[in-house]
Amino acid sequence: MGARKRLAAQARKEAKKSQYFAKAQNIPSSPRKMRYVADMVRGMEVNRALGTLQFSKKAAAKDVYKLLRSAIASW
Repeated sequence: MGARKRLAAQARKEAKKSQYFAKAQNIPSSPRKMRYVADMVRGMEVNRALGTLQFSKKAAAKDVYKLLRSAIASW
């Protein structure tokens, strides 16, 4: 691996350390429906996103709400 590639890989690795991920599996909903709800709250502050999900009429919002709570707890 060249020096530039190694430096770029290290920079990406350092940038990922400041981000947190959560993953939901075995949810009986289509990815398109889940993506719609996730896009609805992406970029929001945590409390505002939780409120939006809590009062959303979408069925997938309940699963995304649970996922977000889990991510907060594990953070």
